[in-house]
Amino acid sequence: MKLYEYKQLNDNEQYNILWNDGVLIDACIDGKVRKLLYAIHNFYVELWYDIATNKILWKLSFKQGLLLEKYLAKYPVIFDLKH
Repeated sequence: MKLYEYKQLNDNEQYNILWNDGVLIDACIDGKVRKLLYAIHNFYVELWYDIATNKILWKLSFKQGLLLEKYLAKYPVIFDLKH
């Protein structure tokens, strides 16, 4: 499935794919919000939910850009140039 196809689906269908096919890549807590990053096929979904109510606040799907870069910055790649 491609990102464009995913975005054409309604929310219920998107969530079904997220829960069934998504792979949790990262999670963090920011105040009262838990932020989760999932990989689905060749794109990502960032999901925010309220910790107290366990309700989803926000969902955004994307392939690249600032949303992905903030996660990549947490895991710097170290290259061993000696080998």
